[in-house]
Amino acid sequence: MKTDSMKPFKTNTFFTDYIKPLSLIAFPVMLENLGQIFLGTVDTFFAGKLGDNAIAAISVTNLFINLLLTVFTALGIGIMVKIGRSLGEDNTGLANIQFRQAVLTALGCGAAFGLISLFSGRLVLTAAGAKDEILELALIYFPVVAVPCVFLCVIHVLASSLKACKNSSASMKAALSANVMNAVLDALFVHMGLGVFGLALATTLSRLFNVILLAVIIQKNENVPLTFTGGSWKPQKQIMTEFLAYSIPVMLTRLSARLCILAHGSLVLRLGSIYYVANSITTQLDEYACIPSEGYEAATATMVSRSLGSKNDNDVLKFTKAGFLATSVCMTALGLILAVFSVPLTSLFTKTTEIYGMARQILTLMVFFNWTSSLSHILTSAVQGAGNSRLPLYATLIGNIVMRLGVGYLLAYTLGWKLLGIWIGIILDFLLRGIILGSYLIKRFAKAKTE
Repeated sequence: MKTDSMKPFKTNTFFTDYIKPLSLIAFPVMLENLGQIFLGTVDTFFAGKLGDNAIAAISVTNLFINLLLTVFTALGIGIMVKIGRSLGEDNTGLANIQFRQAVLTALGCGAAFGLISLFSGRLVLTAAGAKDEILELALIYFPVVAVPCVFLCVIHVLASSLKACKNSSASMKAALSANVMNAVLDALFVHMGLGVFGLALATTLSRLFNVILLAVIIQKNENVPLTFTGGSWKPQKQIMTEFLAYSIPVMLTRLSARLCILAHGSLVLRLGSIYYVANSITTQLDEYACIPSEGYEAATATMVSRSLGSKNDNDVLKFTKAGFLATSVCMTALGLILAVFSVPLTSLFTKTTEIYGMARQILTLMVFFNWTSSLSHILTSAVQGAGNSRLPLYATLIGNIVMRLGVGYLLAYTLGWKLLGIWIGIILDFLLRGIILGSYLIKRFAKAKTE
């Protein structure tokens, strides 16, 4: 018979059984994302050595690459959830079949977008606003990084497969190694006088290197139950269709969010250029507070899918709760640091003192409400991990249109709260999405919790 003396250990058990496993997956993902941010800074640094037009040419190309990333990331999430569910069922055979079909899907998807890139480069760049010398430089950079985008697609699929195996540290090591190689090649090729072509070549070669590292890790690591050897390399329409059917709503969710950001940007721009600059700087700084969210999102989706695969439905809400708590604590702590140092950080981007005040106001607000962002994103990953990729799409559309754009407009313009009103609209968007997704999870899994 259990006694009351055992109650104090419940918190420790919750940490050990739920928060710790999530963190072991999440922290390597965070480091991997930090590496990507650092790589972007290094690329911009070396592009700056070639002139402002080189920076602009790379930036305009990256607008298209970011769209490809949306597609490839969505495909990776779908594959991670499907393989994770099979591994949770201890069905390694099915997981390996899914893995090989995932690689084939990535090769096909990447090759298709590479072919599109080959023939649409000038059209895409011109539509993005590139002209004159910027267009000329972009036409050099674009085909070298966009046409072989199959490497980028395969990277996402292999890394997602490793995350499904609860081995995110392996994909982190591969990514960081490739980032270091990219930085070294950037310096070498710029020194050799290869210009933007050299920067593009460095990016593509580092992606190929990343693919090789991931493939070697999967094949050689005894802790990874997946392998390239064996059968199931013949395309299987049913499995590929399942991947795409799950991934397309995820992709649309991310695309709709990006489109809303564009519409949201125009809403801010109407307030005046100084508000737009303040919003841009604040958003860029706040992204650092969001780094933990990206890690725990991947971890939550992985553990929820594996819990369902192993028939531990009662763990779904517990892993979701753990992901939310861990993310909220990390985001609030980072947000507090950003708020305290808001003025010196903002001064790195501008000398306009009026912007300092606006950035400080918004970053201070988010210290108290970063948990809403955590709520929305963790619940999105939990619902996707539970096999429902459509509801997050609907929740995102409703939240963006009703709160972020609708209420944000009313607060900013009708009530005259300006940039503060815009950000309150963002917070309400997160809350509404959290309510919709949270209600679904509770309704679906509350019975398992009580059993």
